[in-house]
Amino acid sequence: MKPEEAISFLFSLETFGMKMDLENIRSLMEYSGNPHLGLKAVHVAGTNGKGSTCAAIASVLTSMGYRTGLYTSPHIVSLNERIKIDGRQISEAEVADLTEFFKPKIIDIRATYFESLTAIMFKYFLDKQVDYAILETGLGGRLDATNIIDPIVSVVTGIGLDHTEILGNTVEQIAFEKAGIIKRGRPAVVNVNQESVRNVFKRSASDNASSIYFVEDVCRCLVTGSDVASSSFDGEVFGIGYPNLKFGLGGRHQIKNAATALAALHLMGNSGIRVEKKAIYEGFEGIRKNTGIRGRLEVISQDPLVILDVGHNPDGIQAVFESLSEFEGKAGVLLFAAMRDKDAKTMLNILRERFTTIILTQLQVGRSLNVAELNKLADDIKLKAPVFDNSTDALRVALNQASGDSFLLISGSHYLAGETLPLMEKTVLDFESL
Repeated sequence: MKPEEAISFLFSLETFGMKMDLENIRSLMEYSGNPHLGLKAVHVAGTNGKGSTCAAIASVLTSMGYRTGLYTSPHIVSLNERIKIDGRQISEAEVADLTEFFKPKIIDIRATYFESLTAIMFKYFLDKQVDYAILETGLGGRLDATNIIDPIVSVVTGIGLDHTEILGNTVEQIAFEKAGIIKRGRPAVVNVNQESVRNVFKRSASDNASSIYFVEDVCRCLVTGSDVASSSFDGEVFGIGYPNLKFGLGGRHQIKNAATALAALHLMGNSGIRVEKKAIYEGFEGIRKNTGIRGRLEVISQDPLVILDVGHNPDGIQAVFESLSEFEGKAGVLLFAAMRDKDAKTMLNILRERFTTIILTQLQVGRSLNVAELNKLADDIKLKAPVFDNSTDALRVALNQASGDSFLLISGSHYLAGETLPLMEKTVLDFESL
């Protein structure tokens, strides 16, 4: 199977939709000899911050010299981004070989796109003999395809209202789904503060005879600096101090993710790993280099100043909004798109407080809000904003608006990042040729 054939086949599986059960992934694992049973894994769920937390844990393990697999979703530009070892993406040839291996079974059971990629990931990580696999759930937790793993530690980064049509309409219902990754006798790290939500996790931990650690209870963080490039803090976890700890992702919200990762790394000691302070400092600061993580307050151009962020729900957008204080006095231009199942109205109402110019665009993916829906949304919230039927034209206008002493934020969806990032890189920021 040629790489382009494999990619086309995998994307064609999206027509099977989404299946919230574990039957298919179990069948795929049996077909391939149950590779997931041979992996030492950390399993991470959460509404926001799980990708950054996964990357932080993986980066530290890489700095310690461990061969570390990292599985995240969704991707921004290429599906290869989802499966990495020590920051190196799985190659197209490797995707093709593994797709060819699984294809008969995928067709037989009508496995979904995510189920198939998850199966490929499990076999790839075992074949490559990773020391540790850091796995991000795709959606929810309890019935997510990644949830056949028996992890060293389970991690939940936070709970908010997202995917409510699938996971539930309250934070407690959503917490129940996320708590499904807690396994019998395995410790869990949870970064939630609301008492009713904490109680959901406490019940799950009790049912599974699992020790549970809430980040706020075991970690202390004093913020010492924060901008779009990085954040820094004096930290303490389980009584061990980490003064002047620098985290290579920007925004104060990232410090919560760093603290969650720090607690998880310390709990990995139950599996025999000794966390080295030096590696934590190196891994946290070098998170972008070690893992290739993108789209988290990422500055993709200095002139004009362009920031890319994949925030795609109200909580994520609020974190982005709060991280822009350093640009006070600069005019802001926003390029925004969203999926139909997201709360775009709330996101725009948050961002309009900061941006004098807002540009809306339809994306190529079928789930995107289209031109008519975007125009209606703008009318509903009394927002004057041009609406484009393609992101190329929208980006050209946004870049021209952002020239001079102003900046451009591109946000609202992973898919918007996926469409605009290649355009920016292809033209080497020569936006007149877009």
